Amino acid sequence: MDQHVDLFTLSGSGVSDTRHLLPIGRSVRPPADAGTAHPPLHDVLRAATRGVHERLHRHAGFAAIQDASISLEDYRKLVARLYGFYLPFEAAACLEPDRSVWLADDLEALGQGGPLDAVPKCPHLPWLDTAHSRLGALYVAEGSALGGRGLARSLDRLLGIDSTSGRCFFIGRGPGTGEAWRAYLARLSAAPSSPSARADIVHGTTETFAAFERWMNGWSTSTHG
Repeated sequence: MDQHVDLFTLSGSGVSDTRHLLPIGRSVRPPADAGTAHPPLHDVLRAATRGVHERLHRHAGFAAIQDASISLEDYRKLVARLYGFYLPFEAAACLEPDRSVWLADDLEALGQGGPLDAVPKCPHLPWLDTAHSRLGALYVAEGSALGGRGLARSLDRLLGIDSTSGRCFFIGRGPGTGEAWRAYLARLSAAPSSPSARADIVHGTTETFAAFERWMNGWSTSTHG
């Protein structure tokens, strides 16, 4: 691991491509592994998502935050793009809205023009129709929160050293972020070891990461006020 901090630094994440993505409700699961010896799920998810982690590491928006070169206009675009992902994602994953609320607060603080309803929303989320697929999808959100705290500090030049306004999403739960990650890993370790359950979990993680990468690759053309 190098010293560069990005949104997914500590989650160890990535998928190889996004060609298999289908519109909401039509995602297809890979076949379950029939093997009986299973490595820890955390290791499986880290390996399965290594590619997308490396690509997001080089994402122009996140990299510009990290090196403190992002402009206010581009930062607003990036936050709007994140909001457009997390609002439908939280609904698809049956999560209580928190990240979308933080992002909405950030957009207001950043001077978002026009209603939030006008912000484009991600149309190609996977179909997270089981508890196990939703558990896998949560790997993306909880893992990204770890790297997000580092990015929050890199926004000091743009937003001010003592200000939390405009970066609620990256601050997240603050000191509680690590605790939330450990709680998630405990849930992952307690998940059933059956091939079908593990396949569902891996499916939820990789499909969500693929959707996120595909959506964030369009961040420079996102429209906002």
